[in-house]
Amino acid sequence: MSDITIYWRGWTEKQLASYQQNQGSTNHCGKYAAASVLNLLYGTSLTGDSMVDWLNGRCLKGTPLYTIFGNNNGSFVFQAANLIRRLGQLNGLEPTVRSRKGTLKTLMENLQDGNSLSIVSVTYFQDNEPVIAFGKNTSSSLGVTRWVGGHLMILGAYDPQHRNTEDLPTPWGFLSSWPGKDLLYWMSENDFQRSWGRLSLFNMVTVTGGKREGETR
Repeated sequence: MSDITIYWRGWTEKQLASYQQNQGSTNHCGKYAAASVLNLLYGTSLTGDSMVDWLNGRCLKGTPLYTIFGNNNGSFVFQAANLIRRLGQLNGLEPTVRSRKGTLKTLMENLQDGNSLSIVSVTYFQDNEPVIAFGKNTSSSLGVTRWVGGHLMILGAYDPQHRNTEDLPTPWGFLSSWPGKDLLYWMSENDFQRSWGRLSLFNMVTVTGGKREGETR
């Protein structure tokens, strides 16, 4: 990978991390990622909770357009894209949202584009989970996996100089819907590449900011 350090928009880790929301012990990472990605692009204050509540009032709790089955079992990548589109529409925002099978080059291009963000999917089997660690920690923040698991996060940084407390490189920095507010969640090159989109038709969503409803540019 590149030796260039990139933090989205040149923001500090703390600035980026301040946009993280906490999904608690739920499987609502897609809803929280949708809210955070729009907040980053538009400076809004949307919440994942608002999407959870909205879906609870939909037919079949949003299945299959927004959720895997019901409103408690997470979302596939294409469903996360639909969540972003709908949340934008509900709040007068018009982002360009694309589900795709991206590459590392795609991720780096989006990271360098201050008007685009990548939501990535990591998937894994029980006992083969990747380590996604808060800050410089070495223990993973992933919850308990049944037999297969997945998680959606926003790529916020690529920093080849970032190392954990065991002095191992963890260059991939993500905004995740977990409790941390001051630091990002980081992955090693190996853990990220072996779990990124492993069990998914699409492995990412590209979100590009557009105009607000009624706005002319």
